[in-house]
Amino acid sequence: MFKKYLDNEQFNFQLNRFLGKFMEDSEVKNDIEKALPNIKDMDSWYIAWRKLAEKSEIKGKFELAAAYYAAGNFYLRESDPNKAHMYTKYRENYYKSYKGLPLEHFNVPYEDSFFQAVRVKFQGSTKTLIFHGGYDSCLEEMLPFLSVFENLGYDIIAFEGPGQGMALKNGLKFIHNWEKPVSALLDYFNLDEVTILGCSWGGYFCLRAAAFEKRIKAAIAYDIFYCGMDVIGMKNKEMRYELEDLLNNNQKDKVNELMYSKMKADIDFDWKISKGMDNTMTDTPYDFLKAIQLHTMDGIEKLIDQDVLLLAGEEDQYVPIEVMKLLEDRLVNANITKKIFTKETGGEQHCQAGRMDLAFDEIKKFLIKNKNMHI
Repeated sequence: MFKKYLDNEQFNFQLNRFLGKFMEDSEVKNDIEKALPNIKDMDSWYIAWRKLAEKSEIKGKFELAAAYYAAGNFYLRESDPNKAHMYTKYRENYYKSYKGLPLEHFNVPYEDSFFQAVRVKFQGSTKTLIFHGGYDSCLEEMLPFLSVFENLGYDIIAFEGPGQGMALKNGLKFIHNWEKPVSALLDYFNLDEVTILGCSWGGYFCLRAAAFEKRIKAAIAYDIFYCGMDVIGMKNKEMRYELEDLLNNNQKDKVNELMYSKMKADIDFDWKISKGMDNTMTDTPYDFLKAIQLHTMDGIEKLIDQDVLLLAGEEDQYVPIEVMKLLEDRLVNANITKKIFTKETGGEQHCQAGRMDLAFDEIKKFLIKNKNMHI
């Protein structure tokens, strides 16, 4: 169940995201209750979770320490000297505590750099599932979910693409044309037929990749995503219309003035823009938004002719639920399966935070059906 701790919905989402596994632990509950009154902004968020991360690490509770380090790292800019430390400590503690499936690690060559991938092979598997994230993903966050897909007849390859995790630190910036890293991945592993699963902003990435890379035979948007500007303008449609008009007329100074004023007034909006500038390696909100305008399904929907699973949370704070109808209407050549989660069913939040099991149930049903249809 999605739990509300603070008035800030972004803070609540990230708490559920990073600490959901530990929420019933009495010691963790106590730690969180003590930390919450001190969290007022991004700086105090970082301080609170770093303290708890270091405390847990000293106690040898490496899995919990990793979760706290991940939470504390979330709002830090790439230019912050604490960022590298928090990321390194997160990964160190994560792998100290890892007790999941046996992993094969790979560095996939891409452009003048590389991105990370892991593979899990299951006996008797005849298909391959490709798994990736979105706006602020890292490889380690995906690994706990790999066991969900065990014994379904699929080997699994999870990877970080440009703008994510270590790939960003390797100089690979966030891009719209996700078919490029996917094609590089498929070439590297010599794969001819795959199903692709994209999480969060990855819902756009996987559909985009399916439009141009036909070795993809099925795509799972977990959750739905149509364009980057949906996220930017989610809470203020009037501002979005004004912003798009300014961008389309190349009004750089006015865009930056508008964005900086909004960022000062809204922690969540500040993070969206700041993180986006880091991801795209741009210096101003204007340049970031120009890059993000390329992240859209508009004009490529008819190219998708595969089996597609579309998942959505009715109260998603990042993606409007109306996107489901838009995709249904425009994916005219795709074979669509869909599921909308509500407060009544559970899973109404972004990527079904608090009830991810419901999303995974739908994904597993789709994978089994798709495997049996395409033997």
